[in-house]
Amino acid sequence: MSNPRKLSELIRYLKSDSRRKIGYKVMAVVISKSGSTIEPMSNFMICKKELEDSGIELEVIAVTDPHSGSRETLLHELARKSGWPVFCVPDGVGGRFSVFSEVGLIVGALIGFDFQSFLSGARAMDLFCQSADIWKNPALLNSVLKYLAGVNHGRNIEVFMPYGDCLRSLSEWYVQLLAESLGKRVDKDGNIIHYGRTPVVAVGTTDMHAQTQEHQEGPLNKVVQFVAVKKWQQDIVVPHIYDEYGALSSFSGLPLSSILEAAQKSNAYALAKEERYNATFIIPELTPFHLGELMFMLCISIAYEGEFANVDAFDQPGVEIYKSF
Repeated sequence: MSNPRKLSELIRYLKSDSRRKIGYKVMAVVISKSGSTIEPMSNFMICKKELEDSGIELEVIAVTDPHSGSRETLLHELARKSGWPVFCVPDGVGGRFSVFSEVGLIVGALIGFDFQSFLSGARAMDLFCQSADIWKNPALLNSVLKYLAGVNHGRNIEVFMPYGDCLRSLSEWYVQLLAESLGKRVDKDGNIIHYGRTPVVAVGTTDMHAQTQEHQEGPLNKVVQFVAVKKWQQDIVVPHIYDEYGALSSFSGLPLSSILEAAQKSNAYALAKEERYNATFIIPELTPFHLGELMFMLCISIAYEGEFANVDAFDQPGVEIYKSF
């Protein structure tokens, strides 16, 4: 949900004279399973009135519960009455898992993201994750190691740290996936267990300076997961412009990708040397296919761990409590 300042600035930008002179219309994609969720609907209602009052054409797409008739949601009703196209939030799919459904794919399609390749990557990973052999199933191996790290060694914080600013949103997505899926008060038998790990968003190399001191020398209560891109599609070489300074000439002529890789490996090595648990997911290239592989693997890893811990990884009772107030 946008704060008043951010939403006001967006509306002012859309209504600015410089944009209105070129002639355009705005498309709003409203995503809400019920259609009554306060965050998306309040933002949409404000934008709709402000833009239409300014004479700006608004096209609306609704993404909501698929049912009609007596089970029709409020947003579905609004879409039907207004003639808006409707895409569906599948039954039983929580928001954190919905990136592989129409919820995520419609946004991807609108920005030109190759969602077919993204889904192909997820499909390819799905085949690996069906193996009973832990050494051939990356999701199973990942989940077992983190479950044991928590239960046997007190690692109850998980840092997710991709190396690359463009992957920060991946870390932010994973934080919700982990927290909402595994942070549970009771297990499936009703026993109070307070299971889960506190997730931490990080990005390299920025948070090597901001967080790594604590990761390296703070309490032994963390697992750190790195994401490294093996080959960047664009790369830049550091120029030889200060070779008279030894400290700068030492990395002049190196591509930025090599410097980023060295920083990530150094971070992982330093942590491992001090028995700080960490793992690195290496993406061959930052493509929709490989992103689909990684995100699907993380989803399945969470599902596996839910079974080990005997908690329901697909509900969110704590979230429902605050919604009731």
